[in-house]
Amino acid sequence: MTYHYQPQQEYELTKLQRILKELEDIIDRESKRHIMDEHLTHSMRDLLEDEIIPMLEAELNYDPTPQTSYDFFHQ
Repeated sequence: MTYHYQPQQEYELTKLQRILKELEDIIDRESKRHIMDEHLTHSMRDLLEDEIIPMLEAELNYDPTPQTSYDFFHQ
């Protein structure tokens, strides 16, 4: 495939961080709309707020450092 521009390499982690920011912005915009003007269904909004966004945040903020010495020696 021939590109008319130079495609820029981007790390997958950076893409996921951008997606998470976009999802949070979507929820913010939806919360400002009147209930009759919302673009997302209530179930989709709940799914994003309660499951998808927290799971993405947990994965992106994962710290593999052991919390206690027991965790360190008994992996």
